[in-house]
Amino acid sequence: MDMPSGSHVAWWYGRAIRIYFGISLLISAMWLVKVAISTCPLDVSPTTAQPAAACPEHDLLPPTYRRASTDHIYCINAAARRGRNARMTELFTYLRLDAHMFNGSHIDAWRDMIKMGHKRALITEDDVDFEIDAVASIRAALASVDAKRSKWDILYVGHCSMDETQGQRVEKSVRPFCTSAYVVSRQGARRLVAYFSKHASAPHALDVQLVAMVKRKMLRAYSVFPPVVFQRRDLYPSDDGMELRVARLFRNPAWNEALELVPRLANWADPPDMDHMHPAFQYIPKWMEHRPTVN
Repeated sequence: MDMPSGSHVAWWYGRAIRIYFGISLLISAMWLVKVAISTCPLDVSPTTAQPAAACPEHDLLPPTYRRASTDHIYCINAAARRGRNARMTELFTYLRLDAHMFNGSHIDAWRDMIKMGHKRALITEDDVDFEIDAVASIRAALASVDAKRSKWDILYVGHCSMDETQGQRVEKSVRPFCTSAYVVSRQGARRLVAYFSKHASAPHALDVQLVAMVKRKMLRAYSVFPPVVFQRRDLYPSDDGMELRVARLFRNPAWNEALELVPRLANWADPPDMDHMHPAFQYIPKWMEHRPTVN
């Protein structure tokens, strides 16, 4: 039996390669058509969350709870990040907190706080999640710093520091990296505005400059350990603009969840244990008790 010549082998090999790529392109085209059909028409604008005041339990809660024992809650959120805005609005609604989705920087929030005459304000970023007892923990932490340390500038309730001394609920900050969430006093806001007005062009990130201020004793800072607010970048669109451009073909799971506005608190593996819940929190969990956990 004659063996096929080298030219015949090369011809069949080349034909097999072309068939393989042809089938791959056909499958890819079919998948793109399927995705385009399933997502068209697509409204990529996140659903507007209902205001917290529309919730039936909202008016039953004291203002001190709705503002987390502060005078105002700022959530730093750029106007272009509509997905994060919708998700954070829904989360604050779910927690019955009166939060201000603030289109500005941290420095702008400090200036607004001073202008409005707030004595203290909670400032969060727009990619965070809350512990179930975060509000009660913040209230207890503020009571602690008010009672034992009358002069303080900033209280970190959300940070990513790993070297804070363990064993105490509230302690002096050592290297409080990240600005996920913090309470700032009026005096602290004035210190921060004065400092950053002179160092606005500094190349370092905001949290790095704050750490430098703490180490130089220019800022009286304390931390809640472990933190009760934390970053959850896996739950939020990383770049709303890019997500909107490619939404018809490629769907990011975090963006899908933001569109669906499904509140997901990371530490809720089970329904709240009413027997061991913080006493300050026991009068409000009725709307949470039977809510199914989103996995």
